[in-house]
Amino acid sequence: MSILPNTVATSKADKETLLALLRESQHRFLKSFAGVTDEQSRRRPAAGSWSVIDTVEHLTIAEKMMLGLVTGPRRPRAADAPNREEAFLERMGSRAQKVESPEGGWPTGRFTNLAEAADHFRTARENAMCFVEQSAEDLRATEVIIMAKHAERHALQIEEIKNSPAIRTSAARD
Repeated sequence: MSILPNTVATSKADKETLLALLRESQHRFLKSFAGVTDEQSRRRPAAGSWSVIDTVEHLTIAEKMMLGLVTGPRRPRAADAPNREEAFLERMGSRAQKVESPEGGWPTGRFTNLAEAADHFRTARENAMCFVEQSAEDLRATEVIIMAKHAERHALQIEEIKNSPAIRTSAARD
């Protein structure tokens, strides 16, 4: 693996597009669990499934891992490399196909409450946006789009959790 930077600079328009994706998905993700109490955030819709706080923890950890991949050594993008961004934009934000997280991204109860988890996510996302703003490299081949769409995917998951019969029933009793 080469540690040389890419020789193609990202245009200002490309950066603005990536930053807009990151901002929009951050807003959508945080909004997905706004108003959820700490007690509600720990409820699982079924045995073996994730709760809201589990999902926030997973995304936070994944965001930090992906930023490490983006900022660490990587191969320069070849001039004739295929454009994968359209595929990422179309498919990554969907929950149509379930994907199991790598073990390092599994929730383990790292956060004591939902507010703490959300703060860690905000910090991780801010670090990603700062990287995009400051980078002079060709960012199209990085995980930036995946990071943005990953947050959208998990916003949808949180909506599924909140709307599951088990959660709705227990919320009605509260």
